[in-house]
Amino acid sequence: MMNIISVKESPEYKTKATQYFQSKWANQDSLMVYEDCIANCITTLKPLPQWYLLEDNGVIIGCADLQ
Repeated sequence: MMNIISVKESPEYKTKATQYFQSKWANQDSLMVYEDCIANCITTLKPLPQWYLLEDNGVIIGCADLQ
């Protein structure tokens, strides 16, 4: 079963999301940027940023973010 997971609504996915986004998009200079941005989405009262994971049977297969 496929699930779209909002990291803001499911903060227990913060570490998984950070690692997944970093593995797909980051380089050595931008690793902290992803960590900071994903952590910020959980605590901000603003509607953006949002970070999402696509999970299929417990395996992350995709991601998206809105800034």
